[in-house]
Amino acid sequence: MAGDGDPPPSMRSAAPGLDVDAPPRRGAGGGGGGSGFVRLGGSSGPGLAGLGGGLAGLSLGGRTRGGGAMDGGERPPSPPPSPSCLHPSAGRTLTTHLFAEAQKHVHRLEEGVHFSSEGASSGDSLMDLVTLLSAITFSVKTVGAMVRCLGLPRSAGAKNVREANEAANETWIKSLTASRACSLLVSEECEEPISVSEPGTGQYAVVFDPLTGLAEPPTQDMGAIFGIFRQLTAAGEEPSLMDVLQPARQLVAAGYAVYGSSTMLVLTTGHGVDGFTLDPSLQEFVLTHPRLQVPYAGETYSINEGYASSFDERTKLMLETLKEEPTLDGAPRTCRYLGSMVPDVHRTLLYGGVFIYPAHAGRPMGRLKLLYEAGPLAFVAEQAGGEASTGRKPILDIQPESVHHRVPIILGSEDDVSLCASHFRTAPWGSGPKSDPMAILRRTHSIDACLRRSSSGARSVGSFGGRSPTRGVTLDEDIDGFVCAHLPVV
Repeated sequence: MAGDGDPPPSMRSAAPGLDVDAPPRRGAGGGGGGSGFVRLGGSSGPGLAGLGGGLAGLSLGGRTRGGGAMDGGERPPSPPPSPSCLHPSAGRTLTTHLFAEAQKHVHRLEEGVHFSSEGASSGDSLMDLVTLLSAITFSVKTVGAMVRCLGLPRSAGAKNVREANEAANETWIKSLTASRACSLLVSEECEEPISVSEPGTGQYAVVFDPLTGLAEPPTQDMGAIFGIFRQLTAAGEEPSLMDVLQPARQLVAAGYAVYGSSTMLVLTTGHGVDGFTLDPSLQEFVLTHPRLQVPYAGETYSINEGYASSFDERTKLMLETLKEEPTLDGAPRTCRYLGSMVPDVHRTLLYGGVFIYPAHAGRPMGRLKLLYEAGPLAFVAEQAGGEASTGRKPILDIQPESVHHRVPIILGSEDDVSLCASHFRTAPWGSGPKSDPMAILRRTHSIDACLRRSSSGARSVGSFGGRSPTRGVTLDEDIDGFVCAHLPVV
């Protein structure tokens, strides 16, 4: 497992309070009712002590708590939000955002919490979730700094993507274990789940892919994906596979990180999606994309056409339709494929369109792992107003059969996902939009309405900026075509 051995010195300096010199203890996988789990003994200190004094350096509203004071004990104030960020919460830090969201949704997030006679939580408390998300933030910052130094000759960190992947996995495991807010971990890099055998740990199970988009040499953006489930076994009992083999619709929180020109963290706790960008001067994530919404329809599709010869007939027909069928606003589609899943999905969620990784002859079950790749991304997409499907069934409703269960995926704007999925559903008149009278009617009226507006000099709608395809239409215009756009594709 990637957790063996010492991490690079750069990681030790990034987390002075994290005991990285001694690898976590492991016990036999079959004892205590386990099922081959790797066992880790958590940190000895309470709470987040393993993360450098309880993450004391995290700022709340631009002021440090604990150590790390500068120039009179205060950090420089965060820069004012961009004029384009009109949301009242834009510009606040991730830590402040987490506490604000926890206060608003305390009743939903604390369902099933168990309290001891002393009043302290002995189960999955609200603060356990905040602590867990703070530990994930710590991991994203650490791995993001390592990715930026990847390949530098004098760097003390990873020298290639293989070492970076191992170091990222070790960072995530150790920071999550030190948080003492979770009892079970599932990593893409580990064959078996990791049981955190520490008394008093929180009752959450975390699934994650610590580093995606690996290429040698590193010529593309990378990322990370995570999801958090509520543990199903009772408090005090040994965690089991049933705690993670849950449909993605039961996720408590999910998100992803993008390591590109800047480090960005996109997060949902089940009440909308927010995007945060790392301010390198403060080392804080700042809210830059409040209440992110996926456009109803887009103009791009993302698929690896290198496998086109091994696609089945329905997938080939879907690909032809994407190339020939215009979008709802009459514009032709373009293909944009980076070869790195998280940045591709991120662009799709921001600007609309569809991301597709279908099954093919080499991967008859698909390639993406349901538990820690497709599931969390689908949860984020649907919370932002998009959709995610295999073509036959919503991703969120699939019951995982194993930890590394694979599925095909179609994710993105609602209209584009429906268009693609129509090729895999069977109706009395056949499959695909060309044989669906409702699809023909919807697109004909929508395109005609857009052309009438263009010829009359009215304001162009362009790609639909929200879930409703009527967004951007003036009241004196004919919107019959856009009303038809609400008709479902059967």
